[in-house]
Amino acid sequence: MREKTRNMIEFLEKEDFESFKKSLFLCISEKLEEALSDKRDFVSQSVLEQGDAAAAAAEADAEKQALFVDPNMAKEFFLMDVDHKGHTITLKSLGTGIGKPVISYIDGEQFEVFTDKEIAKKESIEAVNRMIQKNIESVKDLRKTDKQLAKEKINKEQQVSSESEKDEDKK
Repeated sequence: MREKTRNMIEFLEKEDFESFKKSLFLCISEKLEEALSDKRDFVSQSVLEQGDAAAAAAEADAEKQALFVDPNMAKEFFLMDVDHKGHTITLKSLGTGIGKPVISYIDGEQFEVFTDKEIAKKESIEAVNRMIQKNIESVKDLRKTDKQLAKEKINKEQQVSSESEKDEDKK
């Protein structure tokens, strides 16, 4: 570089402006090319590093997904928990893939199977509201009609009264 600078100074002293101009443009283009090459190398290295990190992350995700691949849809996979008015709604998918069914559990009891997570959440919340409204404690009782629930309530009351009569007779 020093030699090129000396040459340019000599061209100026000789008043050879055309050679000076060529030499100056040559120096500028070499510097620009060097700077661009450095930037290109830096960017390439950064992209490669990010690509390696992304590839590693993708590989880790693939390994996780491989653990969950279940073509027979025999396994349930947790999706979310929702707490609603003192009841816990748990949503799980049955298997993996597109169109997988979603199973809803209310307080640990299986409630229903749905085609979509949002529908399952909405319907489960409505079921909890019905349970509270009807003063029902289990999902099993929620499926029964009002007449069936009334009959069972009467039967329980009769059993309690007959047991209390037996206890009185023993005394």
